[in-house]
Amino acid sequence: MSVIATTEQVRDELIHQLSRYGEQLSSPVDDQLLVQVRRVNLLLDLARFLSGERFYLVTVVANDERELEDRRFKIYYMFSHPTTDLFVLVEYLLEHGRTRYPSLYEQFPAVDCFEREMLDMVGLRPEGARQDQLTTGSWLHEAYPPELHPLRRERTTEALRRQVADHADHDIPRPAPPRGAGCEPGCLVLPVGPIHAGIIEPGQFLFTIAGEAIEDLDLRLGYTHRGIERLFQSHLDLLDGWWLAEQVSGDSSFAHSLAYCRAAETLTEVPAPPAAELLRALFLELERIHNHIGDVAALAEDVAMDRLSSDFGIVREQLLRLNKRLTGHRYLRRINRPGGVTIPGRLDVTDLRETLRENLGVFDALARRMKGDPAFRDRTIGVGILTGEQALRLGVTGLVARASGVPRDSRWDHPTGVYDRALLDTAGRPEPDAAESREAQAGDVYARFLIRVDEVRAAGNIAIAILDSWTAEPPEQQACLLAEPRVRPENNYTFACGYAEGFRGDVVYWLMQDKMNGIYRCKVRDPSMLNWPALRHSVLPRADGETVLADFPLVNQSFNLSYAGNDL
Repeated sequence: MSVIATTEQVRDELIHQLSRYGEQLSSPVDDQLLVQVRRVNLLLDLARFLSGERFYLVTVVANDERELEDRRFKIYYMFSHPTTDLFVLVEYLLEHGRTRYPSLYEQFPAVDCFEREMLDMVGLRPEGARQDQLTTGSWLHEAYPPELHPLRRERTTEALRRQVADHADHDIPRPAPPRGAGCEPGCLVLPVGPIHAGIIEPGQFLFTIAGEAIEDLDLRLGYTHRGIERLFQSHLDLLDGWWLAEQVSGDSSFAHSLAYCRAAETLTEVPAPPAAELLRALFLELERIHNHIGDVAALAEDVAMDRLSSDFGIVREQLLRLNKRLTGHRYLRRINRPGGVTIPGRLDVTDLRETLRENLGVFDALARRMKGDPAFRDRTIGVGILTGEQALRLGVTGLVARASGVPRDSRWDHPTGVYDRALLDTAGRPEPDAAESREAQAGDVYARFLIRVDEVRAAGNIAIAILDSWTAEPPEQQACLLAEPRVRPENNYTFACGYAEGFRGDVVYWLMQDKMNGIYRCKVRDPSMLNWPALRHSVLPRADGETVLADFPLVNQSFNLSYAGNDL
């Protein structure tokens, strides 16, 4: 009761504070407080208040609502309370006919990636000194017309295609050769990518180097842009968007479709049955396990521990085959639906238990060998450091944040479904061993390795706890996995948020229903979008050392960010 009372007290005080900045609007869920702000000075004052209270920025949505009641562009900001299960959503109305807005960069540097995206995709530009710091081309490169702005609504999808085709018929000027930011005499700019060796998504890294030392790094993404958010609103109904959500970032298919479905379930007001929530948590942890094991295998390969990498790969393959047996798909696709889940047959609990027990035992033994290997420790400790202060300032999320001592995990900070139930008390929140605690929060490659190993163990414990609860469910409850949601006309142009903690961090979907059964706007926020800037900061020179070029592949792999999840 004390936790509930404390949450209510925090909520009441927060409502009182928010009333100073704007009008409080009704929210479809209790843990989300929505306030509408119309004046520039009040938005900036509110941002200063939230920053002072150590809220962190979750996502930002630019929406073209010029054809709706308010007839203007709007920007929605989503903030998370640092210690309590509460979100603050801020709806800011730009002035009529205006495309300029006040930047929150001074209070929340994490807004940088969102502001660059809004400039390319919607054509909104910040006011003041911040506008000179942003240029077009972060999301849409030279192959696209500079004034395309595909998330505005005045042009059809076919008209956008014709504009892109007409632009391609003309000579596209090549970008100037890279010079490097602040390149001093004796430095060299080394461009790597966007095409890389091996099977890897495209992205360009512009290294400014002095000898072997990295002096600066410019990241250029956007090469896997597919128009995902435009596809949501032009091709899919509200109840069918799960299909596109699981195509956003292939290795996080289940987390993305789950986040989408949770947003859709809020709009349809039809929750998933309890048994479906059990399976959702189970499959989310299975997705976490096989991805973390794959990343550990890749780290072993990067330091020439090929035999160990192969052994990890065998474990991962066994778990992917388990996914196939359980759900019909190795990467857990075609399971989530608004209203629950669908699986091809009954859950084979015995197979699941035995496969997890055997393979996670093998993984644990291999990981212990890797932890104690002097060569591995020498290559990873003190390399690619992201400090806790940097992680907080940049708004970093997920595993990368936790490895820098920032305990950000939406499973426990904002629990939904099974994560809000006492059955997981025995499994517990992932915590490193006491002897490893300091090393696991050092923010270097080794810390990110330790966090992965610990999360595999914890995810296995959570999966077993879920199975214990599943076997206690009556057969008729186990068979009830999918409710029948329906689109509610009274929720026209209402938005909802859904989230799920994927293996990289929290996946967030902001979803607005249109006047029929379609999607007016769907904003996708993969954790990689917030974490890409942190990769750059992890290799910049420090007072106590510097990162050499040969170590960058190892640092990059320790982050293992999604290009496709960022580019959309």
